[in-house]
Amino acid sequence: MIKSWIFANLLLFLLLTLLWVVSRKKKDVSIVDPAWSIGIIFQPIVIFLFQPEKTLFQLLVLVLAGIWALRLSGYLIYRNWGKGEDKRYAEMRLNDPHFDQTSLFKIFWFQGLLMTLVALPLNLMMGWGIFFHFWLLIPLVVAITGLIWEVVADMQLVEFKQDPKNKGLILDTGLWGLSRHPNYFGEFVFWWGIFGVSLPLFWYVTWVSPVLMSFLLLKVSGVTLLDRHLRDKKGFSVYESKIPPFFPTFFPKR
Repeated sequence: MIKSWIFANLLLFLLLTLLWVVSRKKKDVSIVDPAWSIGIIFQPIVIFLFQPEKTLFQLLVLVLAGIWALRLSGYLIYRNWGKGEDKRYAEMRLNDPHFDQTSLFKIFWFQGLLMTLVALPLNLMMGWGIFFHFWLLIPLVVAITGLIWEVVADMQLVEFKQDPKNKGLILDTGLWGLSRHPNYFGEFVFWWGIFGVSLPLFWYVTWVSPVLMSFLLLKVSGVTLLDRHLRDKKGFSVYESKIPPFFPTFFPKR
């Protein structure tokens, strides 16, 4: 387990370094965003392949996480295609004259560290092995529910944005009428479900994964950041007053 984990980490950081080289040529650090979910699933895949003994339940969990990773990466590529560098990175580039060099540590390797922490439950499940128990169906269903919630929310948003009549407006129907960020809520539920599946293994370590993901979604690159951008849109103050930011309500204010 330890050797395969070290090898997976070294390989991950090597690939992130190569991606940084590509970003320098393109002058676009945003290419790291679709790599986020792929980097998280990369380590458990490598660890799983190195194990001499594998279980069907391990494979099931790995496939579920793989679906999450490929779906999110594909969605981000679709959403960002042809839009140039993200505003967050563009601002950092303006404020740092050496951004081409420092982005390796500030963006790519830092995200590599976060990927490693988020992947902890998966890495341990793939390395130490985990067998199916009936009670594990509960967190497994939670994870699947979170994934479905996230997928449906993103599909509703894509459909909304494809209609020219909705330009400059805010989506407040479907799952988006239950919370302002249902896609992030689905992500939150997914990772707490994965943590629940891994509970038999070193729970006093793996809790870092869902807590870190929750912090990122609520305070860093999720709710706080996106609400800041939404404030410029028509009707946001009314939308904000009746729809909760994260946890859904099934009785929204009229």
